Amino acid sequence: MKIRDYCARAACRFLFVSFMLLFSACGYQWQGSDSSSTASVLGNGFSTVKITNVEQSSLYPWIPYYLRSLMRDEITLRHLAEWQDNGEADYTMEIRMPSFSVGSYVSNTQDITLLNAATVSLEVILHEGGSNAVVWQSGLVVYSDYFENQREHTAIRELLREVVRRAVDRMQLKF
Repeated sequence: MKIRDYCARAACRFLFVSFMLLFSACGYQWQGSDSSSTASVLGNGFSTVKITNVEQSSLYPWIPYYLRSLMRDEITLRHLAEWQDNGEADYTMEIRMPSFSVGSYVSNTQDITLLNAATVSLEVILHEGGSNAVVWQSGLVVYSDYFENQREHTAIRELLREVVRRAVDRMQLKF
């Protein structure tokens, strides 16, 4: 029995080490539930960041404020950085929305919109706080979708929420 127990323990250790090497070799990391942050271009979660500029191409005046709120919420929920509203920050963020379109394509006989189509492209640029040098760019993140039986502003909000989520996902890619 002792030899069998020893072999079983050795096999378990071998499998555990093999899985750890496999996951570390391909770029994946176990984050567990106790992890306070996930590694990103912003560092270990203790860097400070503030949004300095939001450029948008739509005619909706509420979109820049909504984009700021979405970005702040997404980064806070993922514990990627701490927000700095005033003063110096480790990183400053610029959000650009070079294209945006929304339209209703299907209406019923009472002229009630049944289908909204929306497309947005977004770019996030991070600058180093002290030197203002560009340290990371998301590239153009483009998202489009159809939204059934919703008001136009609800469809726009869902579209913006998803494109911000995808931009923050790019901040966390390490491989």
